[in-house]
Amino acid sequence: MHWENEAVRSGGKVGWTGELSWSAVGWAESGGVEDVVSRIAAMDTWGITLEDPEFFANRGWGIKLCRRMRERGVNVLWSAALENEPGRELLREMRLSGCQRLAIRLGREAAGKTFALGRAFGFDMTFADADGAPYSVSRVSYSVAEREEVIRELPGLHAAQFDLAVAYFRAARYDEVMRPLGKAMTLGFPANELCLNLLACLSAAKHYPDVAAGLLDQARYGWPHPVVMRNRKLLRSWLESGGDVKGVRLMLEPEDKASSPS
Repeated sequence: MHWENEAVRSGGKVGWTGELSWSAVGWAESGGVEDVVSRIAAMDTWGITLEDPEFFANRGWGIKLCRRMRERGVNVLWSAALENEPGRELLREMRLSGCQRLAIRLGREAAGKTFALGRAFGFDMTFADADGAPYSVSRVSYSVAEREEVIRELPGLHAAQFDLAVAYFRAARYDEVMRPLGKAMTLGFPANELCLNLLACLSAAKHYPDVAAGLLDQARYGWPHPVVMRNRKLLRSWLESGGDVKGVRLMLEPEDKASSPS
């Protein structure tokens, strides 16, 4: 899933990503794990980006960081940049600690190995050469069966349950969405706005626009995720123009170009 909230750099520089501002986390190669985890824990957000590949250049340090995040109960979704082969153990620890998306710069052979491992854990991934030239502009996609396989690998991961709920929705298997979505929420999926947005999309698909509108109203509190604001605007304009409620398609996430222009 996509988010546009916080970003973190090892150098401690402040900048922008997406539509919302972000804070920075300092980096110290020796003894810096606790500092990084403490700063992440202090952020009032559910989504961050660890932009500097140095965070995970050392597998042992990266594994320690991820495990410490879990030990302290730091519950955020995050993305990371990688320029070294991570290996299975590091990728598993990253996923369990909340990592959703990887921006990977590797040679083609090394990237192929990482791609196979990343798919096993359900990461969203983009790949580029060392100079930044992308291999493909396409986003990695998963079938329902592949998302179900990730659940078998990581049954207690809330994000994997949420991804499965999204996969069921995309496949128009609407009656199956609530089981993994309910599990994701019970397990503490931190992006409540995205859960409510998925419920709103489901309500719209089942032709309950008033319910969808109410859910989107709830979702706009907290971190105002762009997809929620866009869906509220889309649904409001659709209903005000007298559109057939059976025809409205809300956006599951910003990448859903077929639903509405982003």
